[in-house]
Amino acid sequence: MQRYFANKVGENIILGDGDVHHLLHVMRAKKGDEIEAVADNKLYACIIESISPLVIKTNYEIPTDSELKEDVTLFFALAKGEKIDFVIQKATELGAGRIVLLKTERCVVKFEEKNLKHKLERFEKIAKEASEQSHRLRIPGIVGVVDIKNIPQDLLAEVNLIAYEKEAGQTDSLISHIEKGKTLSVMIGPEGGFSEEEVKTLVNKYGFVTVSLGKRILRTETAAVYALSVIGALLEK
Repeated sequence: MQRYFANKVGENIILGDGDVHHLLHVMRAKKGDEIEAVADNKLYACIIESISPLVIKTNYEIPTDSELKEDVTLFFALAKGEKIDFVIQKATELGAGRIVLLKTERCVVKFEEKNLKHKLERFEKIAKEASEQSHRLRIPGIVGVVDIKNIPQDLLAEVNLIAYEKEAGQTDSLISHIEKGKTLSVMIGPEGGFSEEEVKTLVNKYGFVTVSLGKRILRTETAAVYALSVIGALLEK
């Protein structure tokens, strides 16, 4: 059954313009068809009562449990090509609650201010579609671009981890810092890695802990997926 994120007003479900177009012109919905709608982090079975005007009513709430119990933030350094798109999609599927795009010393990609709003809107659309596909109850927030030297306090979690290639070794150091009941963030660096000065700042100023993602050096997009997979597996254990 097709699922959409929506607003709920009384028993009525209100879809965004893009979803209305998808429902009517792509799915070719008819009166009496059923859809699923997520509103206020709850899932509803709904029925289309009218096409013109479009009227969608909730039938009943569907119990579901598709979210991680602890809030997880991914800090991801700006990367080339479609790597950011890929990471946003996969991080959403893996349960991240927030994705923070990070500017670091060795980032080769720079977003011009005039293009930033358009890029963030596209990233938000990717996250929305991935949330629908993976049957989530929320769409992760996309924040950016944040300078690694000036991270707002409200973006930090109770436990903040940084994947650092100089910690290469057993994954135990990542596993040992994942605590149920505490919010968590994990930071993934750019293709060129973090500078030593950046790591010192993250540890001394913001309280990050350096961890290993195993014995091999991973590509930045692989590291993000790997870290979130390990975190999700442990939190859902």
